[in-house]
Amino acid sequence: MANGIATLTPYLSELTTPCYVYDLNEILTRIALLKKNLPDNVKLYYSIKANSNLHLLKALRDKLDGLDISSGGELEQSVLAGYAPQNFSFAGPGKTEEEIELAIKSGCGSLNAESFDDLTRIDAVAQKLGKTAFVALRISPQTAGKHFVLSMGGQPTQFGFDEEDLNTLPALKHTQIIGLHIYSGSGSLNAAGLKETFENTFALADKLSKKLKINLQLLNIGGGFGIDYFAEQQPLDTAVIYTALHQKAAQYPDLKIILELGRYLTAPAGYYLCRVLNIKQSRGKTFVIVDGGLHHNQRVAGNSNQGNIRNYKITNLTNPESEKLKVELAGCLCTSLDILAVDLELSQPQIGDILCIHNSGAYGYTASHLLFLGHPTPPEYLLENGELKLIRTSKRLLEFN
Repeated sequence: MANGIATLTPYLSELTTPCYVYDLNEILTRIALLKKNLPDNVKLYYSIKANSNLHLLKALRDKLDGLDISSGGELEQSVLAGYAPQNFSFAGPGKTEEEIELAIKSGCGSLNAESFDDLTRIDAVAQKLGKTAFVALRISPQTAGKHFVLSMGGQPTQFGFDEEDLNTLPALKHTQIIGLHIYSGSGSLNAAGLKETFENTFALADKLSKKLKINLQLLNIGGGFGIDYFAEQQPLDTAVIYTALHQKAAQYPDLKIILELGRYLTAPAGYYLCRVLNIKQSRGKTFVIVDGGLHHNQRVAGNSNQGNIRNYKITNLTNPESEKLKVELAGCLCTSLDILAVDLELSQPQIGDILCIHNSGAYGYTASHLLFLGHPTPPEYLLENGELKLIRTSKRLLEFN
């Protein structure tokens, strides 16, 4: 019953579908396990792009060491949730002067510079404000990790300085370079590959800090922990990674090491629920049409790429033990892109059944086309200690005019 059924079934009558439900206790358990196993000088930062719901951020505030943010809007949201900007790492290749000014005025702990133009702009804004900007240089490694779903190294990219091209730094009057940010990729389920990546990250940080004469106070090693989204995948073996991080952290006892994780914390604790509207036969296939769709949960539809759909773990919460039926799962949108699963083995659905799409706690609500075709946005609920709370209401298109 560790598939969301036991957690959600008692609350089905209280939910308005389609909707998101986040199990706070599950997120807290994942955070506690990480904190228990990480070295003291490895600080756990949450990458809020994964899920920036204000109520969720507030609930996690005292459990995290800091936040990874990527915009002025995320900075403002984080401050509203009660976080101290001194514990922010601000990334992004296209920061505006207004965002840089906001970060510096707030006392942002680490502002990433991702190019020479970015670095020069940060220094100019700091000079205008009469303040010091504390900067980490983001580095794009020369060697790509082949085990990542999305590799951030070894190829042309808008993110960070190319490792091989960073030989000198311009004269800076109001900027203090305190560290490096080396983010090699995301979505890896290969523990041995991640171990090797982190070892390479420390070696690269050593080389660059000596070459550039940086007094290294901070090293952001990124994250990259993957989630077993699909039935054929196995969870990441984190024990191997913990061992590697302990070995490296012991060599740098005075260095603040940031591990930034987003989806790894929230994805498994999030559920997207939708209700069966119609069931139809078409040329030998059974189509199950639900009241949700890719406008709410774009990732499950292969990011709108029909040729890239891999079935998420999906459960019929209403009739979990019924006979399995192979179906095509379609959303309610008037577009052929709205296919949520293909050849899915699903407990035989009936009209009115509530289906649960697992691993939906990250890159769901805010990463989707919420206003596409004018359907209402999905409400969000937080399940905490047996109590279900509505933490974001549904909005109609007219409310955005």
